[in-house]
Amino acid sequence: MSTIYAVLHVILSIFIPSANLLVIIVVCRLKKKRSSGNYVFILNLAAADLLVGVMCIGDALDDATDALFDTNLVFCLIRICMDITPCIGSILTLLLVSLDKYLAVKLPLHYPSLMSKKRVIFSLVVLWVISFLVGHMPLISSGLRQNKLKGNCGLLSAAKSDYLYIICFGIFIPALLTLVCLHISVGRIAYLQHKQIQRSCLHANIPSAHLCYFKALRSILTVIVCFIVFWGPYYGTAIVKAMCKSCNLSPLLRDFLFLLGETNSLINPFVYSLYHKDIRTEFARLMKYKRKGLTSMLFFKLNLQIPEVSM
Repeated sequence: MSTIYAVLHVILSIFIPSANLLVIIVVCRLKKKRSSGNYVFILNLAAADLLVGVMCIGDALDDATDALFDTNLVFCLIRICMDITPCIGSILTLLLVSLDKYLAVKLPLHYPSLMSKKRVIFSLVVLWVISFLVGHMPLISSGLRQNKLKGNCGLLSAAKSDYLYIICFGIFIPALLTLVCLHISVGRIAYLQHKQIQRSCLHANIPSAHLCYFKALRSILTVIVCFIVFWGPYYGTAIVKAMCKSCNLSPLLRDFLFLLGETNSLINPFVYSLYHKDIRTEFARLMKYKRKGLTSMLFFKLNLQIPEVSM
């Protein structure tokens, strides 16, 4: 089973960075065509997921070198903090994406001034400062880390249960509850706007202006559901383990649950490719351009290799 875990880690370390790097390239191309705060937040989410993929590479290397992090408390804490920091950045970015959509629907006239370039940059700076501080709390505060490494490198074997309570009840659960509230509010506003247009009998103008809100909400909601499904088992079992001292969790099961959580960073790019029309269209254009480039290069090489025949 440990071999399967190592192989899966290697696979994730290849595909997570590749998929999110592709999203970053596509979104950067879109930003050149038109500026949007929403694109910046999607770009930030892809960057956070890319960092998760980079940490997968470190975990895969650790699996291949007889678990260096399992023998040293400091190295183990660095690994855990570097794993958790982009995860916190990812969920907080989802919060910003939802807040951005809420302001666009609730206050469309004031939205450009509320989400100015300076405020978007400031919000991202605050986001990563919070992510870094919370993610690195066990390294910053000695009261949140164990005196010595207890067993294999893991969240509860290197950090105290208080730290788990901080990231779960101080970051993840409040953020998820806020996301749910924002989505209910935005969905209600969009639905009322849609019904109001229907009553005004302007059927020709209904689809393009307001149904796009429902499609955008569907993509964001799918990302949130995926986050809960993939990360929920890991943090759920970790909370149970923290509250139940006599409960024993297999280290291999814990590793597989964490691997399931990291898989969420591979799912997000596919969600945006499927549900976000602009990203999907730009991705198709990019692939078409690359295919044409490869085809032209192939023909060029073939022409060089085929000698001319004189008549």
